[in-house]
Amino acid sequence: MIFSMIMLVLLMVLSGCSVSEKQNGISNKTIEESRVKEDKVIMDEFNVLLQKDDSKVKDVFEFINKKIAAVSPQSGSIMLNALENKQQAALIKMKDTYEADVMQQKLAKDFKGDLTDSSLHGIQDRDTKELLLETKSNGFKVETAEGFYFPVLDYSLYKQYRSNVTPDIAAYIDIMAIESDIAPVKDAGLMIGWEEIIKRGISQEKFVQEYHNSPKVADVKQLLKNYLIFALYGTNNTPLYQYEDKQMAPAAKEIYSNSTWSGSGSFSKIMAEYAVLVKNNNYNLTQEVDEYRKKVIQEFH
Repeated sequence: MIFSMIMLVLLMVLSGCSVSEKQNGISNKTIEESRVKEDKVIMDEFNVLLQKDDSKVKDVFEFINKKIAAVSPQSGSIMLNALENKQQAALIKMKDTYEADVMQQKLAKDFKGDLTDSSLHGIQDRDTKELLLETKSNGFKVETAEGFYFPVLDYSLYKQYRSNVTPDIAAYIDIMAIESDIAPVKDAGLMIGWEEIIKRGISQEKFVQEYHNSPKVADVKQLLKNYLIFALYGTNNTPLYQYEDKQMAPAAKEIYSNSTWSGSGSFSKIMAEYAVLVKNNNYNLTQEVDEYRKKVIQEFH
């Protein structure tokens, strides 16, 4: 009798567990179906917004801020890609306004170097103030080069969405935010050191290798080619080889002679070969060195 009672209790427990597991399975499936439906509704709303002729970048920003946490990382990535495209289109139109001589003169007089509310509040000229307010609402910031003012995308604003997108887009945001925070070149001179050039190039190389199927891989490849040019040539005002004696700049020589090129990508392989070549040529810009860098730049893809 005791044995029968124990078996009955066990059967009841097992039966209860089975029902509970089944209910949990149905519940999880229902939750997932609900999420998929909500994701579709939000993305449909997002696409409607994008197709409106009068939709602005700030409208897209506002929508993303409200809704991106409720969609999948894949949908979040689609949102940011659309935002970037929207910004790039707005940037083309805005550059025309910036390039006007009158506006450049006004910016030189009134622009204080940032787009904070306090700085903008103090601007008296209406046209200048409206342009800078529009610049800010579009997610841009203002850069200068050779005394010329122009808007650029402020990718640091994308950082807030890193946890809502796929790994490749999160990595892309990291790369572009670095570019946005400190541009590598200004007024034909390097704004970062040789070590930072190599560091950024390797980071971009890793992206290309790890996320070769990403929709952003072509953009990062182009950026990486720019950094390869910086690494092999420098710039007009910060050349890798000094104009007077064709010797490698001392700061670059220190970095290039002590760096280890352990990466397996094209950038690392080229730099490893280049380091050996320049060492064999006593860090002098010889014809052999020049021909090598021309060749690898032309073939790089």
